[in-house]
Amino acid sequence: MKLLSKLIFTINVHKGRKIAKRFEAVTKEAAAVNQNLLLDLIQRNAETEYGQKYDFANIHSLSDYQAKVPFSTYDDYAAMVDRTVKDNESGLMTVDSVVHYALTSGSVDNPKKIPVTEATIQHYREYMSQYSFALIDQKLAGKWKKGRGLNLVEIKFETLPNGCYAGSISGRGAYSIKNILHLMFTSPQEITFPKETMDAKYLHLRFALPERELSFIISAFMTSISDLMKYLEMNWEMLVEDIERGTINPEIKISPELRQALEERLRPDPARAAELKAAFQQGFAEPIIPRIWPEFAFVFAIGSGSFSVYTDKMRSYLGSIPIYFSAYAASESLMAICDDIEKQEFVLIPDSAFFEFIPLETDAEAGEAVAANLPKTLTMEQLEVGKDYEIVLTNRSGFYRYRIKDVVRVLGWHNQAPKIKFVYRLNQMVSIAGEKTTEESVAWAVTEFAKAVGCQLVDYSVYADTTVSPGRYVVFVETEKPLSLCRLEEYRQVIEAKLSTANPSIGSKIASGVLGLTDIKFVQAETYALYRDMMMMRGISGNQIKPVRVFDTPVKEKFFFALIEKE
Repeated sequence: MKLLSKLIFTINVHKGRKIAKRFEAVTKEAAAVNQNLLLDLIQRNAETEYGQKYDFANIHSLSDYQAKVPFSTYDDYAAMVDRTVKDNESGLMTVDSVVHYALTSGSVDNPKKIPVTEATIQHYREYMSQYSFALIDQKLAGKWKKGRGLNLVEIKFETLPNGCYAGSISGRGAYSIKNILHLMFTSPQEITFPKETMDAKYLHLRFALPERELSFIISAFMTSISDLMKYLEMNWEMLVEDIERGTINPEIKISPELRQALEERLRPDPARAAELKAAFQQGFAEPIIPRIWPEFAFVFAIGSGSFSVYTDKMRSYLGSIPIYFSAYAASESLMAICDDIEKQEFVLIPDSAFFEFIPLETDAEAGEAVAANLPKTLTMEQLEVGKDYEIVLTNRSGFYRYRIKDVVRVLGWHNQAPKIKFVYRLNQMVSIAGEKTTEESVAWAVTEFAKAVGCQLVDYSVYADTTVSPGRYVVFVETEKPLSLCRLEEYRQVIEAKLSTANPSIGSKIASGVLGLTDIKFVQAETYALYRDMMMMRGISGNQIKPVRVFDTPVKEKFFFALIEKE
């Protein structure tokens, strides 16, 4: 199996080197490639219902496009998506066949169904798998032995009335090679393609820990890997005992059929169990991953932006083992790819989608980011380093001038393509009295709070409490070790000061009485992990569960308020 694993990854790397050459070529002419893509999409889709509505046939330039086609959101396509799903209509938004629907995580009962064409899936496959592994192989210079990895990307789809699969797009590319995934990764198909509710953390570890030559861990988000390592830290004795006996622990709730199928693949391994036990008994103060998996070479996951607190936690498990931060992507499109190990910046892919940018001007006095009232958007060659922009997409799956509500910051250039980082989502901005507090501001304030009081963060959120007058900010924090609640007023003052530094408008509005005093709440241990587990039990894929930064639904409010730490 080791030779087959190495052969598969070697083939993947070889393909990735070709993608890397193409990437270099298109980034050298990024603006021209990007506008040519737009004109090609407009020409090919002129006879669609959407194209006829906005006169695509008479669009011959970018200025024509911007004059004729308005900005859009999902609501502009929802009726047409329903027609494709329920009535199997085609040619409404794109002439290309829709082969998948990416379900967003915004609602359990009625998630958005984002149409995905084969061209979009192909780009995901080329960059997220082939390009990325080729880059990792190059940067690690022989340190990656191409052994099997641990894959935490859950692949769970539902079938829609038109026969298409619907689910997270992150697992769609792997679906076509599901019969060889066991050669690349340690978890059996029954875990990667779950058909029942299961303790996935235990089962992934149960098959990964016996693999002494485990090579890497891959996940959609860093949260899943951090949760896995925390589970290992708390349950290693049970896992070691099961490895020694060749069993699945009877406390793990799975169907008898699944238990039998999985245990048939297991054998008692007392030697490996003893090796693991010795490592775990030394504790987790020193990085555990290189001690239990000596050939472990990297972690592959989105871990920047909102996920940074989990990346920081993973450092204690990894030591000097590097992280590849994957891509900047959404259900609507793969937008940018990381072009180096350990770099939290991403290069826009010029032939992935057509990009427009709405400049955001910063009012330094008020500390507020507001959309500039400009008649036109900018294209990538017009961007400035250090500036923030709302990104607007025209993708390969039938969305035109689509506002995904993401704000990115330009960090530099790779050839002619901008290097960016995600900053915040416009719909996650908190504002009670016009102060407009961004996700980036809250992240800075909470991080500085942790430094000031000497605690290690697990996670955090912010709640705009308008049930009192005047309204106030309530910051929810989970820490690695409990803080003394007798110092709660001191902590409250610290977080208020940090928020007021991050966004001076908060401080001035508190001073004038427009905002109430900031409050802080500490939640019980494992609260955020429990929330993620709850959402997965409700049917949301683990690939889609992002950190809760704002309490924007009654479900979130009720859950987190119920788990506030009491003195």
